Amino acid sequence: MAHYFKNLFYVTKMTRVAGLPQTSSQRAFDMFLKVRHLQELNGGGGVVFATGTPVTNTMAEMFTMQRYLQGVELERQGLQHFDSWAATFGEPVTAIELSPDGAGYRLNTRFARFVNLPELMQQFRQIA
Repeated sequence: MAHYFKNLFYVTKMTRVAGLPQTSSQRAFDMFLKVRHLQELNGGGGVVFATGTPVTNTMAEMFTMQRYLQGVELERQGLQHFDSWAATFGEPVTAIELSPDGAGYRLNTRFARFVNLPELMQQFRQIA
């Protein structure tokens, strides 16, 4: 059910990068506040998310899952903001793509390549 809470608001300066959703939901923010409250009461634990699809559409979903379940750890590492997380673990890639109408080509930048992948996977495996 955790996949219902993927649209958690985050701030980024990467406004012209495809693949980074700029949508947010009140349901996700409500869950974020509840998770933080439970973690404060239980010394950082007390919360389990269950989903078969923790990351399906964008790399930002991995950051969102980490915010829910590893918020304190992200803060400790200085990665609590998306742009710092993205600069540490990802890289925007610019490539020529077919335009949506199929009439030509255009340059498009996507947040599509991981860097420091072993470190990211070590962190993510603690919660996945």
